[in-house]
Amino acid sequence: MLAEECRRLLLNEPEQNVSILCMAEEYPLLEVMEQAGMLMCRFQSDEEWCHFSHNADAGFIDNFFGKHGQRQFIVVSDSHLFDWISKAYRVAWSISCYRLFLDQSVFPEPAADIEQLRPGDLRYVYENSKYQQFLNMDYLAKRLELGGGYCIRDQQSPVAWIMTHDDGSVGMLHVLDAYRRRGYARRLVIAMSRKVSQKGRPVFAHIEPTNIPSLKLFGSLGFIVRNRLTWARVSKP
Repeated sequence: MLAEECRRLLLNEPEQNVSILCMAEEYPLLEVMEQAGMLMCRFQSDEEWCHFSHNADAGFIDNFFGKHGQRQFIVVSDSHLFDWISKAYRVAWSISCYRLFLDQSVFPEPAADIEQLRPGDLRYVYENSKYQQFLNMDYLAKRLELGGGYCIRDQQSPVAWIMTHDDGSVGMLHVLDAYRRRGYARRLVIAMSRKVSQKGRPVFAHIEPTNIPSLKLFGSLGFIVRNRLTWARVSKP
């Protein structure tokens, strides 16, 4: 559980640290490292993810890797800091996304064709994801349990769906090619945003800069790019 003192530090920059604050509500906190008001919080999700507070600097990163020699899965919300990490350390892979927020508290009822995503749908969701490298069935099952999911069906099979990620962000949005341009993605985003908002959480999403269609869709719904986040597997050089 995140100590109140740590929470207060993170709330100095709530949007930049939103992933840590939300993960602390649902996932085991394995380790906290603190230095001069900077934090590293390690959570157990599909991997042991080490989230660094937005004010983390290069010295803090060096101290972290000085104490943790093996490869680490890290999350950094300062793009300049990650640029430094990518030069100073060995990065096996990384994904950077814009983080978009929706400042809205009133949502319409979900459209009539929106249904609950079911456990039996998850294999199909996994098999149709372009992010299989970063997903597994246990992760999807946990997300369905904790965050729920919505879909639109055709003949009982899901043809479009949405869930939330481990940090509470709206994501995993997918529409099968044959069912695009019907407004399904829009209706699903609205439904999931409403669900997240009703839990008293900020509504936000992560989208890769190259995913122009998704950026346009979320932008049309009022989501605004506020910052950036990078996930990476990093080890010492």
